[in-house]
Amino acid sequence: MKSLCQCTVFLTFLFFTLTSYGLEKKTICTWDPVGVNGPVITFFNDLVPKAINWGLELEFRAYTDEKVASNDFKAGVCDAAHLSSILSRNYVPFGGTLDAIGGLISDEGLNQVLATLASPRAGKLLTNGKYEMVASFPVGAMYAFVNDKEINSIADFSGKKISVLNGDPQAYKLAFLAGASPVATSLATFSGQFNNGNLDILLMPALAYNTFELYNGLGDKGGIIDHRLFYGMLQTIINKERFDDKFGDRMRKYVLSRLDFIHKIVDEAEQEIPAKYWIKTDKETQHELDRFSREIRLALRDEDTFDQKALRLLWKIRCSQDAGRAECTEPE
Repeated sequence: MKSLCQCTVFLTFLFFTLTSYGLEKKTICTWDPVGVNGPVITFFNDLVPKAINWGLELEFRAYTDEKVASNDFKAGVCDAAHLSSILSRNYVPFGGTLDAIGGLISDEGLNQVLATLASPRAGKLLTNGKYEMVASFPVGAMYAFVNDKEINSIADFSGKKISVLNGDPQAYKLAFLAGASPVATSLATFSGQFNNGNLDILLMPALAYNTFELYNGLGDKGGIIDHRLFYGMLQTIINKERFDDKFGDRMRKYVLSRLDFIHKIVDEAEQEIPAKYWIKTDKETQHELDRFSREIRLALRDEDTFDQKALRLLWKIRCSQDAGRAECTEPE
């Protein structure tokens, strides 16, 4: 019996040794605000064994500064990068347009666009030169966190200080059109600036409320406007020259397999926010926000910041869900 056990252990060890020996190692520069033990790295734990079946050994290298992660990827230090769509847009404009303000207005629309992009035919749209967006992970709807509940409409944004994260052109355009004052922030500084009162308005998902202790900035007077401005995205960009042609399709299908889990995390984060902070918007304010969002999208389309084909796809999905929307008579 002892010999049999020893033989089994040896054969198991031999199997994994031979399996690992035949794997192709790939490194992904991964932005995680917490670092190596953070939520992003943890989320990918189950992808590592899946990738073995694809013949790959994936190593997720954690970065707390996504600009450094992006620069290392561009320099060839990593084979891929996991970034916010603000920076991934520089590599693949179509994929980076998925977070366009007002582009997606519901979880159903989000599921629909990700399912559409999981089609093998979508690979061409998600390729730009040697770069390909192989995954887009939603982090939930983006809301306006404000330090005063009196800031509850676009008109109230005028003269207020609003965060512009990592030079995001969308936030800059929002500030410009609303008459707000843009304040440059990074992922390392935005929470401190909001919590210290240096910002009046911050665009963030519910997941940021506890992670970055934004309740300190909300205090007794602040709140969160309950209108979904857009869906934040974390995206994986690869250097196509370092992966086989099937990797993108496999990764995009992997995202679909994790959507229920992602939605569960986001829903729990929204429910954890005390009801007193949610600022209810009426129909008039919602229509105003929709019109304003469309103005921003079209302006950034005309400036070649947003991809026109991506905007049209998002428009089709919105109007398939609600054909009565005013915008549905004129495609983007």
